[in-house]
Amino acid sequence: MADETLAEFKAYWKLSDELIEKATKEQLVEVARILALQSAHYARKYGEFPLPTLFELLKATRLDPPKLQLLRDGTEAFVGVLAVVVGGIEDEADSPMQ
Repeated sequence: MADETLAEFKAYWKLSDELIEKATKEQLVEVARILALQSAHYARKYGEFPLPTLFELLKATRLDPPKLQLLRDGTEAFVGVLAVVVGGIEDEADSPMQ
């Protein structure tokens, strides 16, 4: 399960790099605003998740399964919003989940 989650995370990360290359500055700003609203909604509903914890997670060299899943889910969310804003993924067959 952890190997599959890691592979999915890596695939989403690669796809996010490709979409970022296509995105304009204005599109990246729109993505940031959408994700900020999503984050604010989560914080109001469930409480704050301390930012230093998130920064440490991104710098970690060893991850337990729950942290790896969080990274994978976050990257999937980023790619989803980015794909919508930039205009989608050109070939669905290239999707990391196919």
